[in-house]
Amino acid sequence: MQKAKHNSKRLILLLWRISRFCLIMLLSTGVYAQHYVGVKGSQGFNSVSALPDFDKRALQTFSPGILYRYEHKKYFAMQVETNYINKGYIKEIDTISMTPETTYRITAFELPLMTQGFIRLGMFRPYVTGGVYIGYILDRSVQVTGEESQKYVFDEYDKRFEYGITGGGGLGIEIYRFEIQAECRYHYNFSFLRNPSIPNSGGNRYINSTQLMFSVSLLYRLSK
Repeated sequence: MQKAKHNSKRLILLLWRISRFCLIMLLSTGVYAQHYVGVKGSQGFNSVSALPDFDKRALQTFSPGILYRYEHKKYFAMQVETNYINKGYIKEIDTISMTPETTYRITAFELPLMTQGFIRLGMFRPYVTGGVYIGYILDRSVQVTGEESQKYVFDEYDKRFEYGITGGGGLGIEIYRFEIQAECRYHYNFSFLRNPSIPNSGGNRYINSTQLMFSVSLLYRLSK
């Protein structure tokens, strides 16, 4: 337990250092800045990383969001997003315990802070991106195949605050003062969906959310 708490503190410290570095880079390039605002839609392929593992498959969802990008004219940008995330996973039939296929859905509010390194090739802007995010789980539901969805009742062992890292790449296409941004990004949660150590539970169980997101965004440049 002490080791888990120590690792959690180290991860939070790492996220803080990355955020501080992003802020310093942001302030140092302010004289060349261009400002964008936009909306995005993401198709997600969601699952969990579990220990011990179990048979599962990805749950496909759609998630909307809004964003703001602060861009250096030459090579660097920062992007802050506000996303309404739909995610979860599908637990397949377990013939040993005789449990049916069950879909677990999660809705959450997430705030990613991203950095982007890019080059400009005419109207095109290929880039790589990476950063950190925090979130809060708003709601959960459980649905056994063939039955109605049931609202999940949170208990003292559930963890609703989330944090993790994310990264990927994309392509921006500039048309006048608009930019269309297509991106692939992977999210990994360091936080657990439930406390991995629950008294009288028969052993520790670690479950972290994962997401592979394909998104399209439409941005408008505020500065000339």
